[in-house]
Amino acid sequence: MKFNYPVLAHPEKCQHCKTCMNACPLGAIIDIDPRFKVDISRCKTRIDCFYCVMNCKRGALTLKQADAEENINIVRQ
Repeated sequence: MKFNYPVLAHPEKCQHCKTCMNACPLGAIIDIDPRFKVDISRCKTRIDCFYCVMNCKRGALTLKQADAEENINIVRQ
């Protein structure tokens, strides 16, 4: 069972250390000076990864938490 919690970007917290970019095995983090973005089309191909979120020490990347109804629908599948 896989839960789809998309990665949310918070560019205002980013210090441009590029740790998330280096951690992402799919190249889904794109540096657009002075900000960055998450290419969701690449990220969604491996929704159980979250290396970028785990490696970001500034909280510039977080996970969107599903609400209870979304979780129930996933479990029913």
